[in-house]
Amino acid sequence: MSGFSHDQNLSGDPDAGDSAPPEAAQRAGNDLVQSFLAVRRGLGLLGYVLPIALIFYGLFVPQWALASISAYFYSPMRELFVGTLCAQAVFLWNYEGYRPNAGEFLSDKAVSRIASFGALVVAFAPLQPGIKTAPPAGEALAPPFEPTFLQTIISPVYVEMMHGAGAALFFGALAVYCLVNFVRGDDSRPTKKAENRIYRCCGWIIVGCMAGYAALKLSGFEETATRMRAVFWLECIACAAFATSWAVKGEALRPLVRSMVAKSD
Repeated sequence: MSGFSHDQNLSGDPDAGDSAPPEAAQRAGNDLVQSFLAVRRGLGLLGYVLPIALIFYGLFVPQWALASISAYFYSPMRELFVGTLCAQAVFLWNYEGYRPNAGEFLSDKAVSRIASFGALVVAFAPLQPGIKTAPPAGEALAPPFEPTFLQTIISPVYVEMMHGAGAALFFGALAVYCLVNFVRGDDSRPTKKAENRIYRCCGWIIVGCMAGYAALKLSGFEETATRMRAVFWLECIACAAFATSWAVKGEALRPLVRSMVAKSD
């Protein structure tokens, strides 16, 4: 997928069509625009689907919610958890975004591929079964699963460390997208200013959720957090923020942007 330059509006023709006749260039530009928007909307949709599906599933089981989204690897929702992350990884890996400017380090392609790699690590390097994955005492346990391939060749302790590193890469890269990549370009248009406010809000929400998780981890309240499902809710909020930013970028939330523009007038 060819990238646009930062100062090019998605509604315009891409540079790739400059040498073609006007009609063909416009048609190629429209196809490329729709392709970009479809990938962005797909990522936004996937970001919403997983937490919503897990919350809905929890309405019909005794434990209601596990300690974290990652804990659903050891539940009947394992396929949805792994499948959604793999789909996100594929979308992110194939998303090139805008062409980087000279000297630009955090290009769209580089950040999206970091996020893609992080998503795959989270999917295939699960947490250890135990307090982080099991529901509180007295509630129904998920059926046992055989160790994964990684857990048979590497100590589950190190696999869990890989899981944590993958989650940090995934959410960290998505926060960078919101705070750096999505806000680039000409912000003189009222709609772009409104979109940038949304992106920054989503980015800081993701950062705040990551900081909240780190605080729980370092404070020694992990068992209390498990009972309260604190990590689960932090992850759901971060997923919603990530999904919203990509949905806005994919022009799927135009009413939200228009309402923000109207309020600023």
